[in-house]
Order: sequence, then structure tokens, then C-alpha cells
Amino acid sequence: MKKICYGTLILLGITLTACSREDQMAKLRAFVDQGPSLHPKIQPLPPLPHYNPTAYVNPLHRDPFTSFSELALRLEAANASQGPKPERKGPLQPLEKYSLGSLTLTGIVQADGRYWGVFLTPDGKVYRAGIGDGIGDKDGKIVRIDPQKHAITVEQYLPNAFGGYQKQNTTLQFPSNG
Repeated sequence: MKKICYGTLILLGITLTACSREDQMAKLRAFVDQGPSLHPKIQPLPPLPHYNPTAYVNPLHRDPFTSFSELALRLEAANASQGPKPERKGPLQPLEKYSLGSLTLTGIVQADGRYWGVFLTPDGKVYRAGIGDGIGDKDGKIVRIDPQKHAITVEQYLPNAFGGYQKQNTTLQFPSNG
């Protein structure tokens, strides 16, 4: 008996589904058969307001399409050509043939009333240099020798990204034995 009730319910559901689909199809066919129609509720577009063109005034004389970071880079590039420039005076000294990082400070000595730094080159040669002497391949020169701190300060001209140079001090030290 239960099987008959379930079967009847299934058959009734399929019939109702088919009827609702046919009803929807009939409504769709009627809509298509009517064809396009004008809807009187749509309003026409309002008239465009009058446009008065105005000339662009740029009091800073800046390109409005260039970012501020780009302007800062351009200014830095312009200033790079006005910055410090290395000056070559005379032939290369022996320690100017090596990069500063490849030289080893091995000692500081006092002779002739002044202090000297003693350097070991990568090829095993030993040179001494005093304040004002050239050192390193970046137009460096020794600007200070501090025997108490076992340190020598070298001023170099390092190239920047804009074709100019910037001064940089580098301190070379060796460990103390005490």
C-alpha cells in the first residue's frame, strides 16, 4: 500500500512540474510575440550644461603628470653634477692601485716627527703612507691617523647613481695586542 502512495506522489509531482514549465513557456512565447515596445516611463536625457573651458595655470611650472618622487630623483641628479669632484694631482701612488678593502692595515709607526700607516697589499708588498697621501682606487686620501685607537681615516669619492660623486670617510683599524 505504501508503494502505491509513493508512486502516486511521484507521478503527481512530475505532472505539476511539467504544467508549471508549460505555463512559463507560454508566458515567454506571449512576451516574444508582442515584440519590442516603447516604455513611456523612460524620460529623455536632460540637456548638457554649457561648458566654459579654462586655461591651466601652473604657478610652480611643474609637469602635473610627473610624480614627486621622479622630481626628487631629477633634482638629485642635477645636484650630483654640482657636488664634490675628485682631483688628480700627479701620478698614481703605489697604494692607489688597490681597492681600499683589499689593503690590510698592519701598523702605525712614528718617524720623522709624524705618524705613518703601514699597509700590506694583496700581492704581499708593504707600503707606508701618511696624512695627505693617496690610497685606494676611489681617489682616497688619508685624512687622519689616530695611534691611540689604532685607526686611520680615509676620505674617498664614491660614484653615485647620477654620474656625480659623494665623499665618504672610511676608518681602517687593526686589533691591538693589549
